[in-house]
Amino acid sequence: MSTTTDISPLTEAAIGELLRSRQVEEPAVGPDGRRRATRWPFPGTVELWIPDENGVEWHRLATSLNMSMDGTGIRCDESLPIGLEIAIALHEPEISFHGRAVVRHCTDIGGEHLIGLQFLFTNP
Repeated sequence: MSTTTDISPLTEAAIGELLRSRQVEEPAVGPDGRRRATRWPFPGTVELWIPDENGVEWHRLATSLNMSMDGTGIRCDESLPIGLEIAIALHEPEISFHGRAVVRHCTDIGGEHLIGLQFLFTNP
């Protein structure tokens, strides 16, 4: 596992290694096409680079609530449209990752938003 000063690409292997390091077991793929992996509590900081209609990216901070092999649930002050692709950096005590994700859901909870992000993995 890398040190916290390293920022590693977001890959399936890297997320799998992080989950295994915390002794989290992943279930088999579900046949219904819905979320195929259980989400586990993973509090941490998430950096978001959100593109506007002109292609300018705005930097925001969010809080990771949970993580799975497929994605992460975050809490953020901003509402994000479903289907939006964003750049992210996930910061956990063991390692930080950078990559891309797509917004799968966004729910307003009284001024904050619960957002589901699906990872878009890069090849190692």
